[in-house]
Amino acid sequence: MRDVLTRIDPDKHLRVFEVWNFWNEIVGEALARRAQPSGYRNGVLFITVAAHAWMQELQFMKRPLCERLNARLGSELIRDIDFVCGPIETPSSTPESVAPKSTAPGPSIPLPEIDNPELAAVFQRVVEAHRRQARGAKNRSRRRT
Repeated sequence: MRDVLTRIDPDKHLRVFEVWNFWNEIVGEALARRAQPSGYRNGVLFITVAAHAWMQELQFMKRPLCERLNARLGSELIRDIDFVCGPIETPSSTPESVAPKSTAPGPSIPLPEIDNPELAAVFQRVVEAHRRQARGAKNRSRRRT
């Protein structure tokens, strides 16, 4: 099998699909519930994101995410990340009890411990944006009734 893979993929570009196996570990459970890899083509990794607010925040994380993913892959296979909004599957490693279905404002979403303070701040902004969006949706629905 190794010989076949070496012949059809001498530059080992198929290794990029390992991202699906370690995505949840790299981004943490909170983000994994809202964003999942959905495709790869010509050096671009496509990530499906559950909401536009998360898409906007993730734009700021593109470069650090690329660097972390490529470091884990062992080579520069991902040149760019493209975010698309759409339904995502709940990651299989995340139990249903941890993945709340409600978007109602409430206590802050617990974030995994992140060693990089800049990346941790970005994640915190994403959580706050999500809370503001949920609060705005709740207020809009109240005004209609």
